[in-house]
Amino acid sequence: MDVGLTGKVAIVGGGSDGLGYAIADRLLKEGANVTIFARRAEKVTAAAHRLAGAYGEEKVLGLAADCSADTDIERVTASTLERFGPAVHVLVTNDGGPPIRRISELTDEAWLKAFERHFFYVVRSVRATLPYMTTEGGSILNVVSGVVERPAVGMAASVGVWSAVIGYAKTLALEVARQNINVNTLLSGFFDTALLGGMLARQPELSKTGLGNGVPMGRIGEPREFADLVGALVSPNLRFVTGAVIPVDGGAGIGMGASFDSPTSK
Repeated sequence: MDVGLTGKVAIVGGGSDGLGYAIADRLLKEGANVTIFARRAEKVTAAAHRLAGAYGEEKVLGLAADCSADTDIERVTASTLERFGPAVHVLVTNDGGPPIRRISELTDEAWLKAFERHFFYVVRSVRATLPYMTTEGGSILNVVSGVVERPAVGMAASVGVWSAVIGYAKTLALEVARQNINVNTLLSGFFDTALLGGMLARQPELSKTGLGNGVPMGRIGEPREFADLVGALVSPNLRFVTGAVIPVDGGAGIGMGASFDSPTSK
């Protein structure tokens, strides 16, 4: 089914690997022109090269940029417009999230850094991009951690930052609705990414299998499964869906997946 993204222009943050890369791949598969950016130049260059090999060099722009720097965000938007034309139709904000720290370890500086890097990344990306979303409309999609609905020890900064992003996104959805722009937020569960791999490397008592056992579907997700939903939500065909906060977690947000036998079940 044609989702209406052929020739559209998209900017995807954190596009060098993980969910961001999968999202960029999906949008390119649907015919969009895509800019990806990430902090590490070598990683984003390699990712853009792989995508260009699959979809054509003229379809992909890879940029090294720090999402916490206002000037870098503005440069990403300007470079995208220079490369692909006068409009941006899709903005996907995606970043790894604050470091794992207990509340007792979070200084004022740590809290400010978390909001500067992750919350203001979203604010600045919208500010830079919104003027170039055309009269035909556009889509803004924020990727945040599902921990915002299921807090865990060590994740206070993530819960705080992503809660702020969700509130901001809902308000933004109201403000831009008459411009035919929709704004949605996806809550990510456990996915098989390098980010998760790094976390597991620091905590050898955890494993992908163990985490998957706690998910009702019995496994962690594949990045392409997340990207498939993104491809649908940023389509002009689903423009009427806005202000939504949608978990993509195999059912983890609705229950722990455990089963308890009744006395007569056997």
